[in-house]
Amino acid sequence: MGVTLVVVHYLTREPLARLLASLRSAAPEPLREIVVVNNSGEAIDDLLLDLPWPARVLVSGRNLGYARGVNAGLRAASEEDVLILNPDVVVVPGSIEALARCAADRPRAGIVAPRLAHSDGRLQYSARRFYNWRTLLLRRAPLGPWAERTRAVREHLMAEWDHEDTRPVDWVIGAALYVRRRAIRDVGLMDERYFLYFEDVDWCQRMWRHGYEVVYCAEARMVHEYARASAGLTPRSVRAHAAGLLRFAEKWSAVLYAMTQHRHRLAQIATLLLDAAAAAAAFLLAYGIRSAMGGLLSRPMYRLESYAGLLFFILVVTVSVLAATGLYRRLAFTDGIDRAVTLAKVVVQAELLLMAATFLFQTPRYSRVLVLLLLPFLYVGLNLSRAIGGGLAAGARRQGFAFRRVLLIGSGEEAERARASLESARGEGYEPLAVSALTGRSETPGDVARRIRGLLEAERVQIVCLAPTPEELPDLLSLGYALRDTGVAIYWTGALARLGSESAMRRLGPLDVVLLHAPSRGLSLRVRKRASDLLLSLLVAPFRWSRLRGYLATHEEGLGATEAWRKVWTGERSWVGRSAYERDLWAGVPDWARLALESVRPGVVTPADGAALDRQSRVETELAYLARFSLAEDLRIFLRATGRSAP
Repeated sequence: MGVTLVVVHYLTREPLARLLASLRSAAPEPLREIVVVNNSGEAIDDLLLDLPWPARVLVSGRNLGYARGVNAGLRAASEEDVLILNPDVVVVPGSIEALARCAADRPRAGIVAPRLAHSDGRLQYSARRFYNWRTLLLRRAPLGPWAERTRAVREHLMAEWDHEDTRPVDWVIGAALYVRRRAIRDVGLMDERYFLYFEDVDWCQRMWRHGYEVVYCAEARMVHEYARASAGLTPRSVRAHAAGLLRFAEKWSAVLYAMTQHRHRLAQIATLLLDAAAAAAAFLLAYGIRSAMGGLLSRPMYRLESYAGLLFFILVVTVSVLAATGLYRRLAFTDGIDRAVTLAKVVVQAELLLMAATFLFQTPRYSRVLVLLLLPFLYVGLNLSRAIGGGLAAGARRQGFAFRRVLLIGSGEEAERARASLESARGEGYEPLAVSALTGRSETPGDVARRIRGLLEAERVQIVCLAPTPEELPDLLSLGYALRDTGVAIYWTGALARLGSESAMRRLGPLDVVLLHAPSRGLSLRVRKRASDLLLSLLVAPFRWSRLRGYLATHEEGLGATEAWRKVWTGERSWVGRSAYERDLWAGVPDWARLALESVRPGVVTPADGAALDRQSRVETELAYLARFSLAEDLRIFLRATGRSAP
């Protein structure tokens, strides 16, 4: 079994030279090729001369970050397993062979990591327990040596264990990772939202969620010549740690994930509060100027608390006009000019309403001068609040927070083009997590569906986008139908999708797509189908009883109307569903079609009844019904079928 070595290089010429020298000395037998991802762009080809293995340099043109650099190397790797090493690792003879043996001995191992030592021989705590809030605070806050001595941190670092035996652990640091290709296929690549830090914790977390083990291999020993980068409180290090921590928490914290699922509603509330604060600040500034004018005007000014009613009215009017203008449904503006013009209209409307109120309510505390002074401050305040809110939202999207995670499924150029388009649309809030090709595998369609379901759950994916080649089209569309009850939105993109009607096209960021399933309906296909059956049982079938009996006499030998009603009520069958293909063991039904049709119960009535169709045409008709299912469609098919039978 061969191994590809992947190294991400960024201004590490000397450490990389030492790593390659140690490889020459160790001469690991499983190693077949070396892939170096050059994130800094400096010339390093001379370091790879005269190596006993084929070596390639992937020049990224810019610093991709660690996770994206590793993923570039994984995509380029051609061997079955991959060894990921930091440039500052020194390979000890026999260590790579030990990792390969350990992986072979443990079929459930997804990641195998060696024992790491500092250059002076001291043990490096490279195997860890997963973080909790206490260890996150102690490890990531600048608390110095005191934090390292606490019990919580020592338990996190597994310091009580001598590290002399091989065992599964929660996670291992990413300096040296031996990764199985099948685990990468099932779990996916590293999450590229992490620029540096936490990508290794995240990957190990996902391995465990997909049923793979993360194994610490004591027999494999390497030297890691590094000084902990996070020990220095440089601004760049602090930013990287903070960004990694927030991304990790947003992804794996149930509370934060639930918040991101309702992020638009939360953004609306936050925007409303910012607008209210801007209006209150504008009122205070206007009051201050009016008070400073003193005796220039005949009407007196009262104490600030006397204007509480006016302030409340200003807040209500401002927020109401913004809401009526649709500026809480639409939070973003095309550009600064759009924002300035739109908010000018809002402020003028609010000002007219407030001024009208001063005539309606003849009270000296409704000062018209105060309301007039409010105009420029309210305009500036609302512009600032919306600019701040928009800037924070755009910055969060650029940094990878609150993304809509898109799982792309396909294996051809269409899938790669879609991935590249969504990659360029990160600023719009999209992130392609993986491109999963389904062809050329020994898996059955059912196995593929189960694997994809696991990936959707483990990665908390909100959107599935199918990008099939012509050969994959029936398989992937059937897979899409089989995923309808997962709660994700399902789209179909590519040249084949664009052949459909223009009315069916949608936009998913930069992609033209066809919507196959929208989770906004709130209920899964299974639940909606069951509701359709119960409604037909109670409100329609009893009034078509004699016609139903006649239909069953000609179409369902041995099944009476009462028995049919009982089977539907108990969930054994549907009033409208597929043919009972299981009677002949699904003979003549392709595997991809069976994958979609098995999710539907056999029907008392089928969409193909009354038509002389061969098996293939019947399957196609029932797949089309599944794609357009609705209560109205079920009612139409049921009435049409029973309407042909004489009472």
